[in-house]
Amino acid sequence: MNKENVLQNRYCLRQAGGIYWLLDCEQAGVPYKEPVPMNEVAADIWRLMEQGKSEDEIVDCISAEYGADRDVVKQDVKQFKNQLYKMAGENYE
Repeated sequence: MNKENVLQNRYCLRQAGGIYWLLDCEQAGVPYKEPVPMNEVAADIWRLMEQGKSEDEIVDCISAEYGADRDVVKQDVKQFKNQLYKMAGENYE
């Protein structure tokens, strides 16, 4: 199983109160890990990851959707993935 599948099996994206939340669905409860609030762009990146899109495909989709510079989006996607893997105790690279 690749690392992105591990993330997708462990975490769940939910929306409540107009905010997206990433929940650790495998936690035992003690210690409790609070859900991580996410903005809409981060939620879009997560959904594209769930669809099995490659990093380049994610960058292209986000760049097109938000009219953002591809190089900036590429760095943002890498940083987002690094944060996710760090939360899960994994290394991204």
